[in-house]
Amino acid sequence: MESTLTAESVTELSTENYLSGLESIVKEKYNSATFTHSPFPREDWKHLTTKGIMLSMIPEEFGGRNSHQELCDLIEIISTYNLPLGMYTMIITALFIRNITKYGSDDLKKEVLPQFSKEPLIGGFALTEPNCGSNLAKMTTTFEKKGNRYLIKGEKHWQAFSSTADWWLIAAKSTTNEKEFGYFVIQRHEGWQNVEEYNALGLKSIDYGRNEINALVPDYRRLNVTADQLLGAADMLCASRLTMPAMASGFIARIHKEVQEKTKTRKMGNGTLKDVGYVQYKLKQIAANGAITKALFLFLKNKVDLRTDLMDHFFEAQCMKVLATDKMLESALNYQQLCGGEGYRYHSPSNNAAFAVLDSRVYTIFDGTNDLLSQQITEFCMKKSNGGNIVEFLSAFEKTKEGMEHIYFDISSLNNNTTQERKVINGQIISRIFGLHCLEEAKSITQHSTPENVRNGILFLISDIQKSIVETEILITQLT
Repeated sequence: MESTLTAESVTELSTENYLSGLESIVKEKYNSATFTHSPFPREDWKHLTTKGIMLSMIPEEFGGRNSHQELCDLIEIISTYNLPLGMYTMIITALFIRNITKYGSDDLKKEVLPQFSKEPLIGGFALTEPNCGSNLAKMTTTFEKKGNRYLIKGEKHWQAFSSTADWWLIAAKSTTNEKEFGYFVIQRHEGWQNVEEYNALGLKSIDYGRNEINALVPDYRRLNVTADQLLGAADMLCASRLTMPAMASGFIARIHKEVQEKTKTRKMGNGTLKDVGYVQYKLKQIAANGAITKALFLFLKNKVDLRTDLMDHFFEAQCMKVLATDKMLESALNYQQLCGGEGYRYHSPSNNAAFAVLDSRVYTIFDGTNDLLSQQITEFCMKKSNGGNIVEFLSAFEKTKEGMEHIYFDISSLNNNTTQERKVINGQIISRIFGLHCLEEAKSITQHSTPENVRNGILFLISDIQKSIVETEILITQLT
């Protein structure tokens, strides 16, 4: 079947056959245990394209499958075997195709989507710039209307696929109104130039760099997104942040399986490494992190739809990104620790621990650092709460109230947000309360996590919260 399958025939497959077909290919050919850690070959992307890897976000009328839940499952499955490839797929589908589908003009959709349904194309999203960091309002890339076209000029960097993307979605600021932002789609040959390649420490399948833009594009290539402030960018970024649990759930499932095998086979005296008490504790922590991220994933899959407006999901997008990526990195570090010296080797024949750490650690940094997003979580709750009483708000909020039932200790420090550093720590706490809420909701779906792992997930999140509360005492201690 694999040899004759085409993008057209993929649309006729059942969800089960569609996902299992792609899983078998990724498991066999692109498993990160054996596949090269280098830029993903275009020929291999062509192979996956013919199996329909980009179809879940494309509407049926343009040759797609149009399924939010399928995309969630697909990203989780791919990330189980190859985390960088999971990120690769997410960027093209959730950050590029999703926004063309949702905000593009009819002419733009007709131009772009049929191509992506059949051809091994790559689409990127250009937002970040060298001189504005996380303060996107300071971007200097501009757009100017020229008759029935737009002139887009500026500089971007740290874009995935800087050297390889065929199409780009670019954010720019009006030359006449610094509070007006526009989002435009260009082809690479129309004025995108990679002027410097960045050698990133992880996610080697994806190329990064610094890029210059000087493009004149037809006006139908401007997305129909609000131009006010950066609300359009916020919606687009929610899509990628919401998918983090899909990648985290698959990634942690993989390393948990690998580290169990590693500790069972490594001899220690008359037994194995797995017989050591603290090793068992670390294994429980990784398994609990798997239960936490799976609960977040189920919330994403069943209570969110990436095809809709996502600003209503701003709170959970920030919480999911913070919590899921924190747990990814924590699990990878535990994996590396349990592998000992072998876990520090790039190409150890017995485990993936080195690359697990290198690939996962950037997740807490890109797409908004977790510290920044934690602050935004707190500010969201401050705005929504009654007179700044965040504890009271969280107890009634539909996305945290079940999590609050696990809090049996004083968390009144959440109501003190007089400084930026307090907002950051409090946001970390709130993300864990959201995680508790998701675990509570997922309890009834026992086939996804064992009761023990769910219970331990709850205990580890409570421990995280208590640790953060203790840390707030440091904020009021004067150093001498």
